[in-house]
This record gives sequence, structure tokens and C-alpha cells, in this order.
Amino acid sequence: MASTVDTQADFVVPEMPSFTKGYHHRPYPAISPSRPEIAAAAAGKNVVITGGGTGIGKAIAIAFAQAGARSVAILGRRADRLQQTAAEIKSAAAEHGHSPIIITEAVDLMQRDKVDSAFQSIQTKVGSGAGATYLDVLVSNAGMAPGMGPVLGYDANVMIETLRINVLSAFNAVNAWMPFSPQDGSAVLLNVSSMTAHAAPMITNFPYSIAKAANLKMIDFFAAENPAVHVVSLQPGIINTELGGEEKPSYVAPDTTDLPGQFCVWLLTPEARFLKNKFVWANWDVEELVARKDEIVGTRALTWGVEGVLV
Repeated sequence: MASTVDTQADFVVPEMPSFTKGYHHRPYPAISPSRPEIAAAAAGKNVVITGGGTGIGKAIAIAFAQAGARSVAILGRRADRLQQTAAEIKSAAAEHGHSPIIITEAVDLMQRDKVDSAFQSIQTKVGSGAGATYLDVLVSNAGMAPGMGPVLGYDANVMIETLRINVLSAFNAVNAWMPFSPQDGSAVLLNVSSMTAHAAPMITNFPYSIAKAANLKMIDFFAAENPAVHVVSLQPGIINTELGGEEKPSYVAPDTTDLPGQFCVWLLTPEARFLKNKFVWANWDVEELVARKDEIVGTRALTWGVEGVLV
């Protein structure tokens, strides 16, 4: 994709790098929830998604439900939006022959006690039946994107609030989830991040970028401290969502929400296990990623850090 300029935001979208020759903007058969390998990976799983009422989180919830997850819990601030999304999840799942437990929890992720209570509530609702007492998968997706602007003259309060929300929301969710996650090595944390955390600076987009970089480093620490948890961070694509503010033209935001939605479910499959503790883009072709498994596992490829410095 060639570099373009969104004149409304004076925001330069760089040419998108790709680890694979294939670069997708929409779902494709290899990540379809109907694919037997993906359905098998999702079957019986209890999935929790923060920021699950709208946008990317909503698409992830729908994809897990379509693939046959046992339960899908969505967290967000607005009860009405969560209820609306729950109905859409139920309908989408039914079209694929599934009827998962759908749970909504209206909660402010910045309030740790409220988040703890929400996860306890979810666990109680899915806790009946063999093997159902664990919350197998957490998708940490909540966040906020502020107005753009350069470092010089930017509102310091907005910058700090951006950092606070993007880091603390994930911090609280991960801490609340861990006591209810399986302890047998099957727990999965998918961290919806942003390429801005590792890309060269894009003019005017610094507050969101530094917040996502801080979030990513925190998740790296969590992964190192909890090696039994399967952690993957991902760039979901460049997508028109409420988080991003005003709707952008297709040349700026060419990707659809169902791309990262279905990609996240694929990340649960055995063929994707080699991506543990890696950073991947939902746009990258999964069959090509699998073909490069030995290279990815045997090197620091797709590992966040300073190029050329092996620590």
C-alpha cells in the first residue's frame, strides 16, 4: 500500500511492511471459523474479551462464537451496546450451528475492584459442567486513541490519560483473569496492540504510539513472568472503528474488523502455537507464517526489540 495522507488529520500512513508476501485486508479461507482445525481449537473454550461491545472486540467475539466457543464474555462501559452486541453474537453463532453462553459485563476497566468482580461473575456463570470452571482465553482489546498532535505543545493531561487508559485497562484485566485461568499450560492471552508501538514515528500520532509501546512492554514482562501462559500480541489492521474517531477513507483504513476477529481464533490452533511471545499482524498470510515456522522460532524474528542487538 503506497504512502498516503489523510488531509483531515494531516496523518501520513506509511507503506505497510509485511513479513509474508500475502497481505490481507479481509478474511480468507485459512482463518475461517468454519475450518475444522479452527473449530476444534475453539470448541469448549471460555473466552473473555475486553472492549468487546464494539469494533474489533465485537468482531473477535463473533468469530469465537461462530467457531464454537463454549462461552463468550464481553466487557465494556456501556450496557446497552453490550446487550446489542450480545444479540448479534448469538445470531451469528446460530448461523454456524452454535449456541454459546453469551455474557455481558458493564464495567469500567480502570477500577480494579470492579474488574475483579466482573471476572468473578463471569466465572460463576460459566462454572457449571466438567472443565468449565476456567476462563481459557483473555483477549485484551480495550483502549483509547486521543486526538493527534506533535510532541511540542501537546496537552500533557491528554498524553498521560492516554497512557493511563491503554496500560491500566490491560493491567487490571490480566490481573483479574489470572486466578480464573487454567493452570495446565493451556491459558491464552491475546493482546490487541498496534504497529505504532514498533513502527518508525508517524507525525502527530505520538500519544497513542507511546501508550501502546508501554502496554506492549508490560505484556512482555507478564509473558516472561508467566511462561505457562501462551501470549501473542497483534496488530489488528488499520480499521474504521469508534476508537479511531472520525471515519477515514478506504485508502487510509482499508481493513475490516472481521479480519482480526477470525485471525484471533486461528491463533488458538496448534499450527499457530509457534507464535508464542511473538508480535504478528492480522494482515499477514497464516499459511506463509506456518511455512516460516523454523525461522521464526529459531531467531528473534517477530520479537519486539532493537534490531541488531541480541539480549
